[in-house]
Amino acid sequence: MSLDPTIFREYDIRGVAGENLDPQVCTRLGAAYGSMIQEQGGRRIVVGRDGRVSSPDFSQGLIAGLLGTGCEVIDVGVVTTPMVYFAVKHLEAAGGVVITASHNPAQYNGLKLRKGALPFSGEDIQALRRLAESGPFLEGRGRLVGDSGIAQEYVEEIKRRVKVEKSFRLVVDGGNGTTGLVAPELFRQMGCDVRELYCDLDGRFPYHLPDPSDEENMRDLVAAVQEYDADVGIAYDGDGDRLGLVSDGAEILSGDLILAVIAGEMLKREPGTVVFDLLSSRALIDVIERGGGVPRMAPTGYTRVMDEVRRSKALIGGEASGHIFFQDEVFDFDDGIFASAKVLEALSSAGRKLSDLVGEIPRYHSAPEIKLPCADERKFAVMDRIRECLGQRFEFVDLDGLRLEFEDGWASVRASHTSPNIALVFEARTPERLEQIQGLMMRELAECCAEEISSGVLKFEISA
Repeated sequence: MSLDPTIFREYDIRGVAGENLDPQVCTRLGAAYGSMIQEQGGRRIVVGRDGRVSSPDFSQGLIAGLLGTGCEVIDVGVVTTPMVYFAVKHLEAAGGVVITASHNPAQYNGLKLRKGALPFSGEDIQALRRLAESGPFLEGRGRLVGDSGIAQEYVEEIKRRVKVEKSFRLVVDGGNGTTGLVAPELFRQMGCDVRELYCDLDGRFPYHLPDPSDEENMRDLVAAVQEYDADVGIAYDGDGDRLGLVSDGAEILSGDLILAVIAGEMLKREPGTVVFDLLSSRALIDVIERGGGVPRMAPTGYTRVMDEVRRSKALIGGEASGHIFFQDEVFDFDDGIFASAKVLEALSSAGRKLSDLVGEIPRYHSAPEIKLPCADERKFAVMDRIRECLGQRFEFVDLDGLRLEFEDGWASVRASHTSPNIALVFEARTPERLEQIQGLMMRELAECCAEEISSGVLKFEISA
């Protein structure tokens, strides 16, 4: 069976429902994954799904493939992705699969996989592809059981591990994703006054895409925070492994600034390392160094940040996109709900408003991420060309993407692992310097990639 190679990405499997990904493909993937897990000595697999229209059929297809190999499947139903990760640990499973396309538009769907408590990514996913296409698969009679109690176990575990000693007025924007089923009730049980915004499950995402890294998707939350005079506004992505915040001053906080707020308070109690990805603001580095911590940069990609947190035994780590990791024996994975509870813990401990803590973070200026469309099958070759070209004129950090440091700013150029584009990010101390750095880098890229631009491989526009 031939499968579309573009659905097999660095961190997950993701495609368009009914086009290059359907229940039959999921059955094939389930058979391959079940065979791989059993060959590694496991058998029990947790399966969950998000609220997309296609997810029930995809889940049934996946489970059929798993059962056909003899796996024991625990179906936890509609849950967040981190709840599946939690269930894998809690139920001592050998693996887990979530049917989700996270923040992508409604027509997409996909699979996120685990091998034990670790991500199933990179070469694991390519090996899964090869086996799914060619076989053979193990054969057996599996067993399907349900577990409807995992949500309450998950909530109780967060309450045991996070101490919030103050009542906060919150607005929670679930983006019509799966976090709306859990987060509002958790925070009410923690003593907070919660206003819900788009917390009903609707896989069509009628109000905005569940992606807090896009400021356009945060506008309703900003308005609600102002209307209700809230202490914090919390937004999650579609499957709950990322978050964004709005302060009581109606300021939108990206993942790196959220990390700065939490890390700043943690470093007051305990010295240690803080890990961040190469797209994170220099303001975060300033906060870490000011607090006596050790800043450590990692490649962008949640699995890579998590690996570096574990390797360096860091207190905390995260990405600018909103994935945050803690040194916690249970919640050591990216969980937007757990991370937002830790934000409240930090505010409770500090006894101050979020806007006050944010006001102490040094200010830098950044431009919205620029995405240059580039064919999936060519984007990494284009990056090789850019790396070779820029290396003749600039020094840079090469961590699965380039970060060029200037005295008063930086620029990042990287191939996206989740979409067909080359992504550009710029930051500087002043708006004027930001414009200069952005103009310089756009001219350099136009010259480096003249052949790719003229052939249409890379879509590129530059103002005069």
